[in-house]
Amino acid sequence: MRPVRRGGGWRTAVTAAALTPLFAAMCAASGPPADPAYVTGSGALADDWQNQRWLRAGVPPSDLVGLWQSVLWADGYLPKSAITCAYDTETGGATRTWQGNHDLSADGIVGPASFGFAGRRLAQAPPWTVYRGEKYDLPLRRGRGGIYEVYDAGRFHGLRSDAVTLAVCRR
Repeated sequence: MRPVRRGGGWRTAVTAAALTPLFAAMCAASGPPADPAYVTGSGALADDWQNQRWLRAGVPPSDLVGLWQSVLWADGYLPKSAITCAYDTETGGATRTWQGNHDLSADGIVGPASFGFAGRRLAQAPPWTVYRGEKYDLPLRRGRGGIYEVYDAGRFHGLRSDAVTLAVCRR
């Protein structure tokens, strides 16, 4: 830091090098590091899903795909029986329709814009975090470490972005 004269008084100018450790510490303290194997969030709910893996035709089946299919179900674009955790033709078509109806690029790719729009519908309803769908509410829980969890097969467990663990998808 060095003193500089501004506006008739002395102020301390801080260099970027001096602030880097401070910013790093602040970012580390703002929440747990995101685990790419899980659907996670921290801080405000509305931006929780924007950093998830992109979904499109050809991605491997996962709980994240099942979560997206559940969003489409809650908004009335898919029947509950279509929640398979696989990004199939039906999911792609429903995604394009959903995107077009929400003034997003109807490309069938679920990235930051689609996840971001959906994330703005997340709300606290203690003890739940709920996706407020156009037809149905989808109850979730943001558990330890910010990992999104669902009640499935008699217990809560984290939603994986790299594997299928949901009982509804293992039928």
